Amino acid sequence: MAEKERSKLSRRIDEICRVVFLTEEGKPKSTTLVYSFSLALLFIAVTLISYMLLVDPIEKGLARSPVRVRQVLEYLVPGLVATVLDTALSFAFRKRERMGLVAAAYTWVDIVVLMMVITMMFTVDGTDWATEYGLFMAVSGIPMLVSAVLGTVASQVVYRRRKASYDRRMKSYASRPTIG
Repeated sequence: MAEKERSKLSRRIDEICRVVFLTEEGKPKSTTLVYSFSLALLFIAVTLISYMLLVDPIEKGLARSPVRVRQVLEYLVPGLVATVLDTALSFAFRKRERMGLVAAAYTWVDIVVLMMVITMMFTVDGTDWATEYGLFMAVSGIPMLVSAVLGTVASQVVYRRRKASYDRRMKSYASRPTIG
């Protein structure tokens, strides 16, 4: 009876989550997959909050500046703040298996942002930038694309450097003479 009361959408979402995240036995497919997806949702929330908190002060502080300068700073500054906050989280993971978690989460963010932009391209009239598509791109599309690109680049750089440093440390430990 409870299954019939649930909406078709909620049943579809449960079905997709089961296929993506769980094996046939109901166990998680990969903890990295689940953790990185959860982190991606957190990163999207941090990005949205940073834009909500920083766009108005930038707009007011640069009221006499040219429009293009304001727009560029309104896209970059909140994106950089969110990227710094999100990428700093990668230093919380010490184990080698978890070092790439933030980079994997930004891969999810890239996927979500691309799906959002592609969906809007097909659902909204994009022939005129003054229509809903232009409004969407100015308000959500470009800021999220900027944040996704900044975050992906930063997280990949941090991941590669940390991995190289870890590998060098492990190599030096392996080359030490043992006693006994």
